[in-house]
Amino acid sequence: MRRFLASVVFFGSLAACAGAWATDRAPSTMAVRLEQLNNSIGAHQVRRPPRDNEDIELAGQKALRLKGPERLYGLWRVIYAYKSSQIRRAFDSWIAKTRLAARRDNDAPLLALADLMVLTYSNETGGFEAFSEADWKRLLGHPSQDVRMMTGIERVRHLGQTGDWSEAARLAANLSVEIELRGEIARPLLAEVHQVHSYTLADIGDKEGALERMAEAAALDERDAFYMRKIERVYDIAFTAVEVGEIDAAERFAKLHHQMTWASGDPGLRAWDRFLCALVAEARESPKGVLACLPEMTAALANPDSRLLVVMLKRRLLARAMVGDAAGARSDLARLRAVPTSLSARDPQIEQLAEAYIDQAEGRSREAFLKLDAWQRRDRAESDKAHTHSVAEMSAALESELRAKRDESRRLAAEVELNRRLAQASGVIALLLSLLFLGGGTWAYNQRRVSRSLREAQARAESANQAKSSFLAVMSHELRTPLNGMLGLAQSLRSEDLTPGQREQIELILDSGDTLLVLLNDILDLSKIEAGKLEIAPTAGDLTVVCARLIGGYQPTAREKGIDLVFRVDGPPPGPLLFDAVRLRQCLTNLVSNALKFTNAGRVEVALSCGLDEATGRQSIGLRVSDTGIGMSEATLAKLFSAFTQADASTTRNFGGTGLGLNITRRLVELMGGDIQVESREGEGSVFTIRMLLDAGAPDSLPAPEPGAPEDVLQPAFAALQGRRVLVVDDHPINRRVIRLFLAPLECDLIEAEDGRQALAALEAGPVDIVLMDINMPVMDGLEATRRLRADPRFERLPVIALTADVLSAQIKTCLAAGVDAHVAKPIDLRNLLSVMDQVLSARLVASRPVRQDAAPQTA
Repeated sequence: MRRFLASVVFFGSLAACAGAWATDRAPSTMAVRLEQLNNSIGAHQVRRPPRDNEDIELAGQKALRLKGPERLYGLWRVIYAYKSSQIRRAFDSWIAKTRLAARRDNDAPLLALADLMVLTYSNETGGFEAFSEADWKRLLGHPSQDVRMMTGIERVRHLGQTGDWSEAARLAANLSVEIELRGEIARPLLAEVHQVHSYTLADIGDKEGALERMAEAAALDERDAFYMRKIERVYDIAFTAVEVGEIDAAERFAKLHHQMTWASGDPGLRAWDRFLCALVAEARESPKGVLACLPEMTAALANPDSRLLVVMLKRRLLARAMVGDAAGARSDLARLRAVPTSLSARDPQIEQLAEAYIDQAEGRSREAFLKLDAWQRRDRAESDKAHTHSVAEMSAALESELRAKRDESRRLAAEVELNRRLAQASGVIALLLSLLFLGGGTWAYNQRRVSRSLREAQARAESANQAKSSFLAVMSHELRTPLNGMLGLAQSLRSEDLTPGQREQIELILDSGDTLLVLLNDILDLSKIEAGKLEIAPTAGDLTVVCARLIGGYQPTAREKGIDLVFRVDGPPPGPLLFDAVRLRQCLTNLVSNALKFTNAGRVEVALSCGLDEATGRQSIGLRVSDTGIGMSEATLAKLFSAFTQADASTTRNFGGTGLGLNITRRLVELMGGDIQVESREGEGSVFTIRMLLDAGAPDSLPAPEPGAPEDVLQPAFAALQGRRVLVVDDHPINRRVIRLFLAPLECDLIEAEDGRQALAALEAGPVDIVLMDINMPVMDGLEATRRLRADPRFERLPVIALTADVLSAQIKTCLAAGVDAHVAKPIDLRNLLSVMDQVLSARLVASRPVRQDAAPQTA
């Protein structure tokens, strides 16, 4: 209806322009251009969108670690992304971090960037009135060229929004040349000046030029564009499609924008999405469609605090009035009139038109007609006035754009002339090259020979490294298999009625086996570190709890030696942190075990401290392990962290060990971004200190506390295993016997198979509750047997646990990919095996439990 009224008012001007419009491109051609632009952005090709703007946050953290122009441009990208989408909380956070870094390093350009962005945010959300002329003069005259160019982009946007299109076009053309000369570092600025200039070109009616500028922006920054920026680009395409009348295309892009907005997980983007939805519905002349887009914004529109919300409120006001919702329209009209003029100026035309519709809805047709007639006369007068101003501005703006195109043409002509001259000089160059041909041929021959030698050396090195990896994998498997039999039988014997002497001998067997297993794991870890294949996997956790549990595990050893083992937290305990708990425990285990090993009397103390690092905004963690042991000399300290190195030969004789622990600890700490230091004096003890920076975790990200380990395998924690029918698949009889001894107290019924083929036959013969599958076996290995088992619908949900001496990460991933539910490494620990079996069985039971028919359906 509103478009119909507007067409009545402007009927004469539309008729005058009909001839000009007839020569425009067909809508289908413009739709093709819009689709091509969308494809160049590649927004629909993003398979795994980052959640909660993770890509922006990571880029910001990286930028904070840089210096100079790299830091300035990196933080500009982050702050600009949040500013452009008006994500207030994230914007304020990064402004604070930027100012902190600027003051710490006395970085004037960085401080100016923060001031510029704060003013720009207020300018865009408050009606483009935040900048004073003194602000523009100060920032456009800043000593830093980079700050001047960043300010120039905001000046172009400001001029375009305030209707000074000719000056905006002139400044954009000059700014493009200046930024291009700045080089690769300023590429994001060049992309943004093209994007901002496209808005001005769209306002003056040059839709083709606007699309060209958008395409140039996409080509410049899509190589590393943030996901949020891709969303903004799709928004701009949809908005442009509405302006050129391609409503079907606009609706398609609006749906893509909606999908991307929800995939991002950022609630701050949803207001823009709902506004775009309402804009497309309004273009379809559907007031009901406008209202259908806005229910989610009800709370925000009750007290609008940004220009975007004010514009959405106006659209809802008119839509309610048009559909005859007089009460709702009057409520929105009251809210609109209550908006402070500092946020948005009063719009008498909108208010008068809305009042006309309200009168019509309430049956006052005469009053509605009079108000509508007054609105038409006032609208015609203001349109004529704006038209006069616009014609002059459009003419000047187009002239500026044409001048920029001529300058570009002249530059291209100069490049063509330069290429022609270079072509003419090619004869001279060929002559010179012919004189150098003989020497060049000799040089090329030598280079090829050197290159061939390098390739052969690299191939030999890669072959040796592959051979080492293969050897370690085989060695690990072959050593773990007999260890499994030895330690398994010893664990089983420990539960029998033994004399004190027999129990002592069993404990010695277990201690020796554990020592051999630690050595084996250390060698594998060292190999993975040297090959660059050991990965750090941070997860949210409570560092205080991790340390306390580890220290508690060493208390029996400390009491046996008569040593006080103490753990304390200096200052307030840290909250949830992101760290690799497995690797941090490994580091702390090496330090604590060494401290206990080399301390015969006195005290071993572990202290944890935590504080905010103002430079990065991360948590600075310190772990200090001190002892009153034998200490070390200066000569020993110099070689302490080397592999296979101890103080002297007597150290190995008296205390044992291989000298790998501290070397692995140092490398693990460095992989986690920290460092380790040591202070020691002979006869007085040693102090090891680990320092690292960790990111804070979300308050609700901590895993549920683990239940304490049961003292007896027959406690109710393993009740799910009682009387189960278990298929044990292993080609070594000793390994099968170990499992039988482990499960005997639980009265499990065991079926044995020597290879994968026998295992499949056993499954056909009768029901089985759970399968314990070895991997490396003759005839058919465990991986192939598991794949065939999973391919049969009858065994699709049958629990399968891999029991294997293969412990490298790639080997474990292969097992899981084949379909096993869990992996237990050999040598098998009794409690660990029973715990994993219990967990897998319990999970399968829950998953297969039928859902009650009267249960409420769950929604995604």
